Amino acid sequence: MKKIYRNDKNNSIVKLCLILIFLFSGCYIYSQSEKEMLEKAYKGKLATELKDFLIAWSQDVSPITDVELSAYNDTIQQAYKTFIAFYKPHRLDSISNSEWGTDIYEKVDFLIVQNFVKIYFTDDKIYYTEQEWENFVVDKINQARSMSKKNRTYWLKRGEDGKLSDHTLGNFSPHNYFQNWMVDSIVNFRPFINCNGKTPIFLTKKYDEILNDFLGNEYIELGTGGIMNPARSKGESEKRKVFLENYIKIFHGHWGGYWQLLSYPEAESITFDKNMEYARVDFRLVYEGGFAILKNEGGKWTLISSELTWIE
Repeated sequence: MKKIYRNDKNNSIVKLCLILIFLFSGCYIYSQSEKEMLEKAYKGKLATELKDFLIAWSQDVSPITDVELSAYNDTIQQAYKTFIAFYKPHRLDSISNSEWGTDIYEKVDFLIVQNFVKIYFTDDKIYYTEQEWENFVVDKINQARSMSKKNRTYWLKRGEDGKLSDHTLGNFSPHNYFQNWMVDSIVNFRPFINCNGKTPIFLTKKYDEILNDFLGNEYIELGTGGIMNPARSKGESEKRKVFLENYIKIFHGHWGGYWQLLSYPEAESITFDKNMEYARVDFRLVYEGGFAILKNEGGKWTLISSELTWIE
């Protein structure tokens, strides 16, 4: 039998203690309530602990697996695929010329992704060729019984190129008459996001409340300093916002008194045509929004067009 000397015993005890300290210190980080972790990080001005909070969040609510997704019906599966094809916060130029530019999320490490989406179907066409669009507009103008002959002539006037004006095509756009009906919603939406290595964190009710409690509600009212100026955070709320923006990007709500926490674009709804050949994604991008059209090409959804149609 091997003889154990006192020094060997002592060394073993020391090693065991160090291992236990390491394990328990790691467990302590993740056993703290998320709210306490965030507050502690802010008060200590510790960006590394803010990152620990965000990592813990990503582990608490992880993306859906292929096995989990396969258990859902085809509509849900296609909604996931459509969103993943659409959602590119690192390439915002793919859907718009935003007033915020295309590099909003260039320097962040984490993306706050929506945890809910509505799913619709429609009997209307979703995608129109240029000629189909023009035919639709002409029919709508000609069918408008209350329109005077003078106004009809005005709207149907063509340019030197023989085409209707963008003004006419926009005012009588088929998308202005678009009708759909909701068939489902995903309340635990956790798409697998791959955006230049940025980590997705899903905005569940729990984390929405944590961030809102942390940020508070100090703000400069809408129109202060200029009628077009949106509401903006101030004071302690602004300081806390700046701290969070070491790793994420958030916005104060345009009208004041609330936060816009998601990493845009936000898909407010996804609408499929009856053959699921095309999909329309109605989206928000900070203080503006519009819709994007995607096509199902052999089971893979591809973005084919996008336009901004409104602004707050």
